[in-house]
Amino acid sequence: MTPDELAALNEQIAGMARAGLPLDQGLSALASDMSRGRLRTVTAAIADDVRAGLTLPEAIDRHRGVLPPYYAGLVLAGIRTGRVAEVLGTMSQYARTVAATRAMIVEALFYPAVVLVFGFSLFALTSFLILPQFKVMFGEFGLKLPLLTRAVLFVGEHPTAFVAAPVVALFVALAVRQAMRASANGRRAWARFVYSVPVFGTLLRSARLAAFADLLAVLVEFEVPLPEAFRLAGAASADPIMAGRSAEIHDRLESGVNLGDALRGGGLVPTWVAWMADAGARRGGLAGTLRQVAGVYQRQVEARAAVLRNVLPPLLIVGGGGLLVGTFVFALMLPVVRLLEGLAW
Repeated sequence: MTPDELAALNEQIAGMARAGLPLDQGLSALASDMSRGRLRTVTAAIADDVRAGLTLPEAIDRHRGVLPPYYAGLVLAGIRTGRVAEVLGTMSQYARTVAATRAMIVEALFYPAVVLVFGFSLFALTSFLILPQFKVMFGEFGLKLPLLTRAVLFVGEHPTAFVAAPVVALFVALAVRQAMRASANGRRAWARFVYSVPVFGTLLRSARLAAFADLLAVLVEFEVPLPEAFRLAGAASADPIMAGRSAEIHDRLESGVNLGDALRGGGLVPTWVAWMADAGARRGGLAGTLRQVAGVYQRQVEARAAVLRNVLPPLLIVGGGGLLVGTFVFALMLPVVRLLEGLAW
């Protein structure tokens, strides 16, 4: 379920809880008004389970393949503390934040992707239509061509190979990614590779850490046991490395290790985050501290997204496009200049 769908479901259930309405009837009515799709199916299924006698957390837990793993635990914590509506309202805010972050990343990548596609299309057009005409013209004049010109014309002689190579490389990369996702080690290796990509890797890592810290703050605020909170927040992450290290911290906390020692050296968060979390836990303000950490990472996401959106496209245009066009123009005009010089004599 997407963050937007989760937020929509949360807001509806929270409204029913505040009004004291029967959940089974309210969810059934809500599902009937929805358009066909996954959200309607899940809502109707939860309504049927509640009508059959299951509690709301039990009904949610039955659909953990669609709903996030932390959802049932949070609802149970809300019921236990008498704050169901507040829990669901906070969850809606969290889901909206995650959705906004994802939209920011997509928007930041859109313009560079358009520039790359346009540049590739221009390269294909030049290779198929323009270079062959220059080859014919140079052949008719019997010119002795410089090495650079011969190299550029070679591209025109074999345009399919040069145009198809990037497309084949893209499909190979997608196939490799799909194959690596079949195993836990492969997923971790792919995540490390993605994080090594300049700008984008750090952007994605910061976004996932912001979502992790924000969700952990929600779980801690509503009195989910700390070891379980780490396990649920890690399981909710799309990062397999983060999920594995969160499980390790869960085990350390269960064995009696304090929070600071469990976080230090675990590779989940930097040392400064471990120090802040330990200090926050000691003074009873861990949830607030985690929200501050999430805010720091969210600002990093915004800064890196601005770089992708505002700085990278001009660099691609000036660097990539300018270099490619300049090379082609220089290589094709050099024989023409020599021909004109010969005619002038």
